[in-house]
Amino acid sequence: MRPKYETNKDVANEKNVAEKIAAARGYMMVKLPPMHPMDYAAFSTEGIKAFIEVKCRNVDKAKYDTMMIGMEKVLWARQVKQSFGINCFMFVQWNDDLGYLSLTANCEVDIGGRSDRGDPLDMGMYCYFQTSEFMEL
Repeated sequence: MRPKYETNKDVANEKNVAEKIAAARGYMMVKLPPMHPMDYAAFSTEGIKAFIEVKCRNVDKAKYDTMMIGMEKVLWARQVKQSFGINCFMFVQWNDDLGYLSLTANCEVDIGGRSDRGDPLDMGMYCYFQTSEFMEL
């Protein structure tokens, strides 16, 4: 079984971002179950408005030109948009900014991941979105 890398601090950081989204947009944010492709569902009185993936990075926004996310999540997001008309967004909290973009935005696909944990499952197909395309919340 693959180890769980998400810490309690990671969960708290994601919740903090979800609270910022809720305050800015007036949504009720519902945490989705572990292993769901997205982290949150955003609801209004009219029903579901979006699915949200949250990333928290301990670097300034300008450190990297791109932000990567697993290709499977992007494919899931695009299928949901096509099938149900529900948008999916990635929100990224950097040290100096909170930004977001639609997971239907243009991106590059390449093999990537992280190698610092020695877990071969950390490598795979990723979508790379230009950091400059993120909008401020």
